[in-house]
Amino acid sequence: MTHEQALDLAAAYVLGALEAADMAAVRDHLATCPESHVEFERLGGVVPYLLEWPDIELVEPPASLGDRIMAAAAADLATRGAGAEPAPQRTIAFPSAPEREARARTRTGRLGWAMRIAAVVAIVALGGWNLLLQNELGAARRFDQAVASVISAAAQPGSQTVVMTPTENNQASGIAAIRPDGSVVLAMHDLPATKGTEVYETWVIVGSAAPVPVGDFKVDANGIATFTTRPTQAPPGAIVAVSREPRPGSTAPVGPIVSTGVGVSPST
Repeated sequence: MTHEQALDLAAAYVLGALEAADMAAVRDHLATCPESHVEFERLGGVVPYLLEWPDIELVEPPASLGDRIMAAAAADLATRGAGAEPAPQRTIAFPSAPEREARARTRTGRLGWAMRIAAVVAIVALGGWNLLLQNELGAARRFDQAVASVISAAAQPGSQTVVMTPTENNQASGIAAIRPDGSVVLAMHDLPATKGTEVYETWVIVGSAAPVPVGDFKVDANGIATFTTRPTQAPPGAIVAVSREPRPGSTAPVGPIVSTGVGVSPST
């Protein structure tokens, strides 16, 4: 199971709603995958809260609901058949008054089928939106902190500033400062997350000399990177480049260059 497949199954996994084989596959993935699985923790935290939330009123759906859903699914499949004539539209009747009354009277146990449906709805309505906002806010704060580090480095006498722009078919951009000792302070965003042994390597290129590797870093799903490289020779006009490498330790760029910039001193 890949990392992306596991994330797609996160909501169903924390609810225990997967088939036994899929549950086992996700458990094996979580035990062996080195990447972050924070989605499982956040989604899993919603379910205990739902179980203790006194205002949630769980009801049993009417018996006819399953038949109506299956009928609608069958009609949709018929319209998608290759060369098949479109199936006549079927109207799914809204539950009748007696059915609605029966739903209000009938309650299920907290571990019943209705709890699972309610939990899924709550995860989408509450957890999903909250997770999105938290991720966006956290990424924005992290990039602001990275920019502040660059500004602080650029304020040192003898430092250079660098505007990092994406190469063709890439989106990674940001700013950087080259300190007087030649170390580079980076603040980058829109970097695709690294996987497995992959790293982003930072290079300094002076004139026609070979690129000098000065440090590598990893990036998680938010695409933000803040990094300070090793010192090196980096006179004004030196090029700073970031490449995506299959593993650490590259002495020459092997993977694609995703972003570049040129060092400019304040007097330039």
